[in-house]
Amino acid sequence: MADWQKIVVKVGTSTIVDLDGQIKYPVVNRLAQTLSTLQKEGHQVLLVTSGAMGVALNQMNLHQRPKEIPKQQALAAIGQGYLMSLYHQSFAFYQQQVGQVLLTYDVFNNPVMLENTTNAIETLFDQGVIPIINENDVIAVDELDHQHSFGDNDRLAALVAKQIQADGLIILSDVDALYTSNPNIDQNAQPIHRVEEITETIWLSATGSTSGLGTGGMSTKLAAADLTMKYGQKMSLVNGNDPANILAVIAGEEIGTLFEE
Repeated sequence: MADWQKIVVKVGTSTIVDLDGQIKYPVVNRLAQTLSTLQKEGHQVLLVTSGAMGVALNQMNLHQRPKEIPKQQALAAIGQGYLMSLYHQSFAFYQQQVGQVLLTYDVFNNPVMLENTTNAIETLFDQGVIPIINENDVIAVDELDHQHSFGDNDRLAALVAKQIQADGLIILSDVDALYTSNPNIDQNAQPIHRVEEITETIWLSATGSTSGLGTGGMSTKLAAADLTMKYGQKMSLVNGNDPANILAVIAGEEIGTLFEE
């Protein structure tokens, strides 16, 4: 477990919001329980979360993300507050404090902003608080003539893991592992439990988001793994339906896919 002392955990929209747009309250609760347990055992834990717009769809009785950017921004503003209230409520049950940190791409290109952000995160760690990071979707707009958006929170999680010198990144997904091909359409697809190099064959096996709620997919997770491995860190991809899988990863069990050179 010492190999996973400082941990970044990333949760995607499809893990906490189902296909009907309903919030998976039991999953959020188990996530809070798992991370709180790790924190109390002496680990430093940081959560990168997606789901603001997915949560807002539920609140606003909408069934799909609007295409218009201003409407997406409005949904993000509505959903982010409720998403944090969900986390606050869930973590409070386990007597665990959390703190919100909203980031944009600019932070990683601005040394002063990056240092200030890192100092804030380290101070939260020192105080036993779990930082919860999300992209600031209200102002992070791809279509603007600036590189404000990460495009997905898998990349954000990898950048954060590098910046805080985490021992590893654990991504919770709606799949059990990386497969040789898409298991939804190929019955012969086999899980790959360890990846030491992301080859062209592995890249070709990646697919985009299938839930329709988030922006990521297997391709973004492979890109995050590629970044993480280049930084000399490791990344684990596991199914997020049972957040206790995080404990199995840290215990060294063969679960999901471990990316490590």
